[in-house]
Amino acid sequence: MDGDPVPFAHRSTGVPAMSDEECRLLSGFVREKFGLDVFEAQRDRVRYRLRERLEARAMTSFLEYYRFLVLSSDPSEELRYLVEALTNNETYFFRERYQLDWYFAEVLPRQVKGRPTGAPVRVLSAGCSSGEEAYSLAIIHYENQFRCLGRPVEIHAIDLNPSRVRQAEEAEYEGLSFRAAPAEAKAKYFTPTPKDGRFRVKTWLRGPVLFRVLNILELPTGFPENHFDAVFCRNVLIYFNEATMQRACVHFHRALRPGAPLFLGHSESLLGKTRLFRPERAPDFIYYVKEGA
Repeated sequence: MDGDPVPFAHRSTGVPAMSDEECRLLSGFVREKFGLDVFEAQRDRVRYRLRERLEARAMTSFLEYYRFLVLSSDPSEELRYLVEALTNNETYFFRERYQLDWYFAEVLPRQVKGRPTGAPVRVLSAGCSSGEEAYSLAIIHYENQFRCLGRPVEIHAIDLNPSRVRQAEEAEYEGLSFRAAPAEAKAKYFTPTPKDGRFRVKTWLRGPVLFRVLNILELPTGFPENHFDAVFCRNVLIYFNEATMQRACVHFHRALRPGAPLFLGHSESLLGKTRLFRPERAPDFIYYVKEGA
């Protein structure tokens, strides 16, 4: 033994160890910049996913990488890579479809009753990743138009990752994106592309879906108060600590119309965490309704 301080597992993979101090510094930086809280619970995953960034910058430690992020005069390009490395972009069409069906078939018809005929329904997909959820919302709205009394829809979709938003705007998908999509839906709403195995969302369906790069914690800068009839923010709050989750709830409360619903992922809950929303029970899940004005 030559006194090598790096454990064998790290030597064999070429991934340097991340010290407690490096973890603390990078965690604080990411929390301040993006509101994400992923380091403490997922240090090994983060370490492996940042390996390429250290290699690309010819760096040998996470402390060196942290100093670059803090001291660089223009770290914007590297911040895009950092967001990509830290977030899990797992998504697919009709994920947890029962929530989407419940909103458009059961909740929305009650919301639009008595509104002017031409008033649009506005839905927010927060943390939209590559767009499968947003386009799923557009499809299910189309399939429930008779229940929505023919109201037009605007699907606004935001994500802090610019590369994912570009991918969503391109609207081309393959393979696992369709794992829960019925064959008839794939045939009806998508067109094969010249690229083998890839399909593009049909033009008429892309029309009501509007994408933009925006962090959930910057929501007030992007939309007015009482703007949305529903917010879908599923499998996003798992990246937030308690304080950041509370900030997100405040922003969602501000953005939603009175009495409008907030839908979360099946492993996420606001029970006992906020008075801004009250829980409502659907047959297979719980969603949350805005309290007050």
